[in-house]
Amino acid sequence: MQVHLVVFEAWNISRFIFVTNKRREIAGASELITYLERTWVRTAVEGLFPGFEARWRIETEPVEILETGAGTAKVLVRDQTSARNLVRAVTTAALREAPGLEVCGVVGEPFDWSAEGALHASLGRTAERLAPVRTALPGPDARFMRLPVVAGCASTGLPAESMVRLPDGSEPRSAESRAKWRAYGRQTEGDGLKRLAKLAGVTTRELAQVVDHLNDHAEWVGVVYADGNGLGSVFGNFEACVEGRSNRQYADTLRTFSAALQSCARDAFADAVHALEGLDARLEHGPVPLLPLILGGDDLVALCSGDWALPFTEAYLRAFEKRTATTSDLVGPLSRQGKRGLSACAGVAIVKPHFPFSASRDLAYDLMHEAKHVKNAVAGPCSALSFHVLYDSSEADLKRIRARGTGPDAAHLSAQPYVVSDVTEECEWTRGRRWGDLTRRVTALAARDDEGERHLPASQLHDLRQALFLGRSVADARFGSLLPRYPDLEQLDEGQGSLFWRETGSGSEITGFLDALDAAAFLVEGRTP
Repeated sequence: MQVHLVVFEAWNISRFIFVTNKRREIAGASELITYLERTWVRTAVEGLFPGFEARWRIETEPVEILETGAGTAKVLVRDQTSARNLVRAVTTAALREAPGLEVCGVVGEPFDWSAEGALHASLGRTAERLAPVRTALPGPDARFMRLPVVAGCASTGLPAESMVRLPDGSEPRSAESRAKWRAYGRQTEGDGLKRLAKLAGVTTRELAQVVDHLNDHAEWVGVVYADGNGLGSVFGNFEACVEGRSNRQYADTLRTFSAALQSCARDAFADAVHALEGLDARLEHGPVPLLPLILGGDDLVALCSGDWALPFTEAYLRAFEKRTATTSDLVGPLSRQGKRGLSACAGVAIVKPHFPFSASRDLAYDLMHEAKHVKNAVAGPCSALSFHVLYDSSEADLKRIRARGTGPDAAHLSAQPYVVSDVTEECEWTRGRRWGDLTRRVTALAARDDEGERHLPASQLHDLRQALFLGRSVADARFGSLLPRYPDLEQLDEGQGSLFWRETGSGSEITGFLDALDAAAFLVEGRTP
């Protein structure tokens, strides 16, 4: 029996979500992206194959939905013509219901279903075909031409489709912007917010309150980008995870593994929200100020109030590790590859509310990749996070930010990333870089007396910060002069009265003092879940 693999992917997700700073449109875009896995593929399959049911298998039926989630879908189809019609139906639905979202579909070459390893090989070949096809498609800017001359959308910059009435007047809006508003829905009904509200464990009305808070009242907004570690190698060698050699065993294992991974991510998110509720993170008479945008597979993108971005991210990473280590549908396949469990890394960009979200998302993404350096330094599953508080809105490039964090004597003024996992194995690299090290420093900086006054004057901390950029000897001299007067500074001592420690191997001098200064205002006076 010959079978075709059909693969779909929404590939400009970040641009589609973060092209605007309007939180309602961002939430609406998040909803539209899930239509690929939740609506378009299922509706197209039902239209082409009457009577379709989720339990259909390709051995006895003309089609089988293999896997959906995280803006992707994989379908097995016997007939090539039907496979092409499926691509046409899904991509047409995307164009009509979510203009501006790029959805690409590819039909793989036929393969023999009875041949061992054929499905795994087809997955690899079809993924290779997908990349050139999707890059050859014209993007939204090319499709929505400006001739004749038309007004620009006030939100996306694309050509406007119509005027939209708002409380403070009318604005020209593009078809993309209007589609996002429709997906978000009216607050009184909660249309389009039900899925996000369910993820956050709140009502649609409460989530609308969160959106309003992040849009109009938050002093700082945290953009969180988290991604699982090593999943690429797991799926690239997934046949080793399967107990057996047949394509049916492979398909069933892949389906249950992917579903379990998505379930763990959702449960970890709920666990993290619950942890924040235990720290009084809720708005006055409202929910935790947290808006999930992408939560599929091992990916997480979320917005939250800036003062809860770091506690939430730390709690999520710990919960993700715990959930994936106790889920049998993950543990069994991973053990066949010799892996003990899964971990994740995250980047947290804390910005002002009106800073462009496209730039803040890019910064969070780069921070996440910086955090993934932990994979080369620590053996076994290990989660870590990197963060940055963007005080200077003109400087959002991580390479330049880190380049400025080097002293005149080549000392490193940032210890990031920070290890969140409870690493039990001896590893010199983690010295000073554990989450507990950061919170220890923050607790010292945030210490207050009975009258609420800080133990450490801001002026002294400022002078100490300035000394770091003059070299280690100057910084340690000032630190030593302050120690007798301010005992709390002992928590910043990394050994022999110094703010620095020497990393074994590289010989680099490192301090976490600047990291603690940046985090002090965003760890809720040093408390963490």
